[in-house]
Amino acid sequence: MKPDRGPDVAEAAQYIEAFRDRLVVVKLGGELLDGGPVLERILPQIVILVRCGLRPLIVHGGGKQVDAECKQRGLVPRKFRGRRVTDDATLDVLVSVVGGDLNRAIVERLRRDGVPAIGFEDGVTSAVHCVRRPPTVEDGETVDWGWVGDVVGVDASKFTKGPNGWSVPVLPSLGTLDDGHLVNVNGDAVASRVASDLGASKLVLLTSIAGVMRGLDAAGPISQLPVSAVRELIDEGVIAGGMRAKVEEALKAIDRGVERVHIISGREPATLLREIFSDNGCGTLVVPDDAGLR
Repeated sequence: MKPDRGPDVAEAAQYIEAFRDRLVVVKLGGELLDGGPVLERILPQIVILVRCGLRPLIVHGGGKQVDAECKQRGLVPRKFRGRRVTDDATLDVLVSVVGGDLNRAIVERLRRDGVPAIGFEDGVTSAVHCVRRPPTVEDGETVDWGWVGDVVGVDASKFTKGPNGWSVPVLPSLGTLDDGHLVNVNGDAVASRVASDLGASKLVLLTSIAGVMRGLDAAGPISQLPVSAVRELIDEGVIAGGMRAKVEEALKAIDRGVERVHIISGREPATLLREIFSDNGCGTLVVPDDAGLR
């Protein structure tokens, strides 16, 4: 069986023309960064987007890798509702692993293919403006989150098309406070806010599963969901756990003006190209209630 190389040229042409010079924000979950083969499937697709005239921007996490490094250093990860309590030592791990190793690997891989890219070492994190999360009560316990931030804005001037074309920004899940101090930020929240503040045409959330499912025994993901249907599935408990948090960030992006949010698998070949450049796509498309069928 031949590998899936994505949509054919005739099908893709109309979408290439429609999205030429438009911003597409792509979020990579940390679970997709835990090995070369997955990145070797995803990043060449980013290269193709650039060569087709689109302007991709990458946001990535690294929770799994941070957990492993914390264990290596004798630190016990502490989390509430999936969010990491971030003391000084944990922030050092995040900067080293997410801002350092993972971010550098993505930037260097793109540059190796001739695509200009800018990452943490080039100061991209300074564009993500945050406030420090205040203590909250979780399960009856007052939690001091430490160096955890909530995104309040993105400086669009940091990401502009220069005389040599578009340099792909690669943003780790880190932001900055007013005084310049780094903070740990949820990667989906960064991607959602970047997409809305920069006027992206699409936000693509690449995950380890194919999209939003109606159940564990579902044959495949729900192809398209309007906002009202998403909220119903949340209320019914069909969308729960980590997928609920991801979908809620998708809803925030749409509420702030992003027209299309795609939730797709990053583990299968050509999913990003097929989702953007074909009629049917391959994951779940979340749209405003007044949008038509894809």
